[in-house]
Amino acid sequence: MMEVAVKTADGKDAGTVSVDEGALGGMVKRRLMHAAVVMHQANRRQGSANTKTRAEIAGSTKKLYRQKGTGRARAGTRKSGIRVGGGRIFGPKPRDFGWDMPRKQRRAAVKSALLAKLKDGEVTVVDGFGISEIGTKHVVALLDRLGLKGEKVMLAPAEHNPTVYLSGRNVRRVAVKPATDLNTHDLLNFTNLVIEKAGFEALLKRLGAVESDDAAAAPATADTGDSADKDETEAE
Repeated sequence: MMEVAVKTADGKDAGTVSVDEGALGGMVKRRLMHAAVVMHQANRRQGSANTKTRAEIAGSTKKLYRQKGTGRARAGTRKSGIRVGGGRIFGPKPRDFGWDMPRKQRRAAVKSALLAKLKDGEVTVVDGFGISEIGTKHVVALLDRLGLKGEKVMLAPAEHNPTVYLSGRNVRRVAVKPATDLNTHDLLNFTNLVIEKAGFEALLKRLGAVESDDAAAAPATADTGDSADKDETEAE
């Protein structure tokens, strides 16, 4: 079990949170995390690059000069790809670069990324951000109290918080995203993760790293494996 310190918005200690390494995969799977990051980057590509072929170039299709007798190489239309102003040969066209990974692999990659950050001490759990009004200065002051001023930080409230989002969006090297929406790319792209305690617990529950309240209250039954797969699918 790993003990993660919980701090207040003033940077003071406010207890700890226990995290089971085994529930997060037990080890950091680097190749799986790499594949997940490549997937996220590929899905973000616009794929809007476009060039004109010789059929799309405006101009005459008349043959430039006769086929034989000039001593020069035979040539057709001026829209040929080997001529200045002509079409592009095998140029890029709009396309979809996106691809997908199986759900279990995506979840395992997020677990590995979170485990890696926990082991490196790059996760700061706070009981609340203490930001009640919109203002960039409040986020800057919060990071200063937590000793993260100037660092690349992902702020993760428990749920969508317009006040925190509007306060942090203009701070350099800082991003704001709800804890349950974090993915592998988000965790690895930012050096430090500052997450609310309720959001941290919700993230662990989404990853299946903690036992849900409903599962704990349910009577014990024979484990066939089907129920676990169903819960895993619904959590994703």
